[in-house]
Amino acid sequence: MKAKKFWRVLFTNVRHKYRFSVTDESFHEKFSFRLSGLNVLTVVACASMLLMAATVCLVVFTPLKKMVPGYVKREWVESSLNNRLRIDSLQSEMEAQSLMLRVLTATLSGEIPVEESIGIKDSLKQYDNLPYRISVQDSLLRREIETSDRYVVETPAAFLSGHNPTSQKFSDNLLFYKPVQGTVISHFDYKEQHFGIDIETESNAVIKSVLDGNVVFSSWSPDRGYILLVEHEKDLISLYSAASALFKRAGDFVRAGEAIGIAGSSTEHGTDYLHFELWYNGSPVDPEKYLIL
Repeated sequence: MKAKKFWRVLFTNVRHKYRFSVTDESFHEKFSFRLSGLNVLTVVACASMLLMAATVCLVVFTPLKKMVPGYVKREWVESSLNNRLRIDSLQSEMEAQSLMLRVLTATLSGEIPVEESIGIKDSLKQYDNLPYRISVQDSLLRREIETSDRYVVETPAAFLSGHNPTSQKFSDNLLFYKPVQGTVISHFDYKEQHFGIDIETESNAVIKSVLDGNVVFSSWSPDRGYILLVEHEKDLISLYSAASALFKRAGDFVRAGEAIGIAGSSTEHGTDYLHFELWYNGSPVDPEKYLIL
């Protein structure tokens, strides 16, 4: 009974009408309106809901959401993942280019690094069960080597001349363009393993191909800058290094005198220069014997 009485009184008080009036100093009524407890609760509830809705809109549709603890923008996550993939790709590309540069340098110098010369076996193949058969040519070659004098080393004169850089000669009918305009500040020295020449030039000088050919290598090295190798006819290869920029990539065909890059600067020489090498049959030759600088 007490509970029923309590709810009856509460319901009556909530629905009870009150008069709210505003008067001046002389107690003349300016305006008034009637209200009840239920009206007040309804107005307070609506105002609270509007305030909450406005707060949510401010947080969702304005930069204020960035100040919410733990908020992470979706674009940031996607950008972070894309940057991680790019970094992994760049790292793999740099490792591949570094390996290619080491192999190329060793090949030009006549040496093959041990770690690059080891073959990689396919784990899906059974190499132990491969059929093996000695051919007739192999047997004849083995017999010839075994019956020959093992203490006499015969070296053909052609082999010696082919590996002596001072005796390298090729056709004089080739017309070489200047790789860059400038002055030679470091000459070819085979004993000091300086297989090319350094040409001092102006700032941002254009590097040109000395002959027609195909670009076989284009890369960047921390100690040698941008490097470009062009393969020409008659077993000739020209090398351009210490460049600050390259215009060609591996596989491109270049004409004689065509721009292929920009000369770079060097702290060693204290000026802009280009390092140029000329190789014939796998051996370096003195470029100054064939270029008019």
